[in-house]
Amino acid sequence: MTTLRGRAIGGLLALLLAACSGGSSGSHVAQLGSTATPSSSSVSPAAVSSQQAGAVGFAHCMRAHGVPNWPDPNTSGVFDKSKVTTQQLEVSSTQLQAAQNACQALLPAESVTQQRLDAAQALQFSQCVRNHGVPNFPDPDSSGRIPDPASVGIDQGSPQFQAANVACAQYRPPYIPSNGAYAAYAATASAS
Repeated sequence: MTTLRGRAIGGLLALLLAACSGGSSGSHVAQLGSTATPSSSSVSPAAVSSQQAGAVGFAHCMRAHGVPNWPDPNTSGVFDKSKVTTQQLEVSSTQLQAAQNACQALLPAESVTQQRLDAAQALQFSQCVRNHGVPNFPDPDSSGRIPDPASVGIDQGSPQFQAANVACAQYRPPYIPSNGAYAAYAATASAS
């Protein structure tokens, strides 16, 4: 499922908010509000054009706010997730978070249909993770988002969670980091 923002920056931004939140140490990863938008196959050409224009504006804004290596979106307004890591962008998490906060309003809002699809995907991820050895992994809340796993005592660095995270990657919401992204966050958090 291709989306404008969530798939491209959601996981990264979740990590960055955690780094900037000053919360407890350990496996806690903050989570953002939903940032996905409809895939180009489910919207009109005008909506795709609007998404692409918003994404281009977002990219320009990110560069103007101290993230000079922020990539351009593709013609559907989607950013390549592999190019929006702090390593690829060559900025600190603080710089990236500040730019994202300044530019967030340029991205179009998510449709109700996409919100429902995202909530269904999150539920599939939760069920899959529980089926793969993490029995107390939470279901999405009333907003359709999975609560921070650390809030229910789940260590995202544990071998059990990491194995489930790999097995369930096809359902993973963008605000739940991959094992590699979590490891990078944990290393950064422990260094500060």
